Amino acid sequence: MTVDLSAQRMRLSLSGALADGTAYASAVPLTPRLRGQLDAFNAQAQALEGHTPQVNPARSVTRAALLHLRALHALDAAQAGASHRDIAQALFGLEAVVLRWHEDGELRAQVRHLLRRAEAFMNGGYLAMAGVLPLPAKHPGDEPVP
Repeated sequence: MTVDLSAQRMRLSLSGALADGTAYASAVPLTPRLRGQLDAFNAQAQALEGHTPQVNPARSVTRAALLHLRALHALDAAQAGASHRDIAQALFGLEAVVLRWHEDGELRAQVRHLLRRAEAFMNGGYLAMAGVLPLPAKHPGDEPVP
């Protein structure tokens, strides 16, 4: 028997002599991620009992979080040798680059801004985000997206 729950998979080999209602044992290895493993095991046990899995609602993403993600992607690409245009294509898509990539256009400015932002993270800015250092004044555009 195989039970699939999102990225989790549980495979069970049950004996043919196991009658309905007979108890069985399952072992879960002790690791640092035990709580997550137990949550996954409980979800799989619920699925085996015929209950529908509980779906966690998606969290809303703030504009700042999206900027952080894009900045780190841009930095990874730049360190791998990608041009600014290639970075823009990866982040915003080919169509956006074809339509909006100009000599001093806003798309080029966005890529430069993202790279500066990521370099600031790399040069200690991540400590402020982690709460180790006091946060600097907020930049415009870091407010949550409604």
